[in-house]
Amino acid sequence: MKEINKNSPLPLYYQLKESILKAIKNEEIVVGEKIPSERELAEYHNISRMTVKKAVDILVNNDYLIKKQGRGTFVSNYKESYSISPLSSFTKEMEKKGLNYKNKILDFSKIKDKKIAKKLNFKENDEFFKFERLRLIENKPFLLEKTYLSTKKIANLKQEDLKNNSLFKLIKNKYNIKLKNAEAEIEAVILNDQVAKKMKVKEGMLGLYFEQISRDENDEIIEYTSAYYRNDNYKFKFKFDLE
Repeated sequence: MKEINKNSPLPLYYQLKESILKAIKNEEIVVGEKIPSERELAEYHNISRMTVKKAVDILVNNDYLIKKQGRGTFVSNYKESYSISPLSSFTKEMEKKGLNYKNKILDFSKIKDKKIAKKLNFKENDEFFKFERLRLIENKPFLLEKTYLSTKKIANLKQEDLKNNSLFKLIKNKYNIKLKNAEAEIEAVILNDQVAKKMKVKEGMLGLYFEQISRDENDEIIEYTSAYYRNDNYKFKFKFDLE
């Protein structure tokens, strides 16, 4: 495991959590293997057991580790849990979990697309901002999404606005638009060659395909997104608000 830097501005528990997590991701410690005890970790890094406990508890709560009474703490056969539902925010979800994430913008343009216009009940000559983003968790591609925004509602959008910002937060704060509802469709698919290459996985791997159309308070369409999720190391939660 990586040494802890006591001169770093990062909290000690966070550094330890990241060190253990990196060891798991790199398979330095594997599924079913016992990790050192809290006492041993505290002595090795010369930190308090309370600091170690906080780091370990976070990893237990996120299913990376499992505690077995009287036996110790072991690497679990984890699958990262991700909430997938209409109007859910990738950025907010990652920040909530304390995971490292990154957005790679693969394409950003202003276009006219008859097929998209027809799907969204716009005029053929209406313009859209189109952008494709690869979303990474712990430097591993997780989600490939393509989004269309009507330039009638969203004007002067810039590529840098999208780098590490929540799209829904941007729509609300910069354009003063409150999204009211969204329709979504989800289906299991086999990732084709083009998608697999962008996500750096094998062609033919199973994934999830997600489509979403979001509307504002006037019931006007603001956003349309289609996305592919990999599901080899992930499990998905669905959250619904009942009125």
